[in-house]
Amino acid sequence: MSASEPNTKRPKIGLALGSGAARGWAHVGVMRALDELGIEVDIYAGSSVGALVSAAHLLGIWERFLDWARSMSPASAVSLFGLNVRRGGFIDPTRAFAVFKEDDRPIEDLPKPWAAVATDLATGREVWLDQGSVLDACRASSAVPMVIQAAQYKLGNQERWLIDGGAANPVPVNVARALGADRVIAVDLNAVSVTLSRFDRPQTRAVIPVDAIETEGSGPLAAVRQAIGGARRDIAQRMALQRAVAQAEPQFFETAAATLDIVQAQLADARSKTDIADVRLAPDLSFASAAAFDQYEAFERLGYNAAMAQASSLLAMAASSPASDPPALAGRQEPLSGPSHS
Repeated sequence: MSASEPNTKRPKIGLALGSGAARGWAHVGVMRALDELGIEVDIYAGSSVGALVSAAHLLGIWERFLDWARSMSPASAVSLFGLNVRRGGFIDPTRAFAVFKEDDRPIEDLPKPWAAVATDLATGREVWLDQGSVLDACRASSAVPMVIQAAQYKLGNQERWLIDGGAANPVPVNVARALGADRVIAVDLNAVSVTLSRFDRPQTRAVIPVDAIETEGSGPLAAVRQAIGGARRDIAQRMALQRAVAQAEPQFFETAAATLDIVQAQLADARSKTDIADVRLAPDLSFASAAAFDQYEAFERLGYNAAMAQASSLLAMAASSPASDPPALAGRQEPLSGPSHS
């Protein structure tokens, strides 16, 4: 081909799917939108739930995985995950991963390049998992600190304790680049963190209302009914007051969840300035609890809408020449599958 001829070879497109627990169902919507737009993804990199969703796609269990996701409810999630306080968490995910154990395979045998990101508890550094069992890599990548038990994972000849990839790299754009992507689509589920917004309201001394209790009637029992009604009204007011007192201060679990969200949002924002994606999708999930596994339809739709809102940018990126300069290369290109990544 002469220098004057255009380079019609399409770029290798990488998809970097970020952490976010149940909010990760938004990744499904993004992937549906990319499919409808005719954009083929060549390389996948995932952190936490981003690793799980992309792995399900490449393992060929997509529809079964989606049926499983749609069937999730708070009750079924509790029954699916064992409760046992050890290894830095109170949830044991062994039973959940066992559902798909027969579909596991070595990462090297996947039809497309894929890697999961985890965090080494001993060093605090991110670890890129691109060899060995797909499910073991997903298990390590999704060990949410203080919630899901840390994973013991063999890297080389060393046993390492790994936790959620979102603790070090919430949206692994740099991993997709290192795997060979010319262009990277990033899906950031932490762009707008879930905070305790009720503490950002004006202080008030307003009276706490309670529902009126009917005490109408006449006759010899009217006084009794009025006494009972007054007692019920007093109990209702006391209960409403207790609820208001509870809401007036941060509670343990909601504070822990909000803290994780805030830290990941700040980290994702900081890394987005060095690990720059060609297109960054950031659905607003600020209302969404990371534990709302029963909100599949709503989260999936938000991901789909976020991708379609940037359809023109996505299509332009997919049609660009790989020889043209991308906006920026990732700042850190690291060796894969080693215990000392940074």
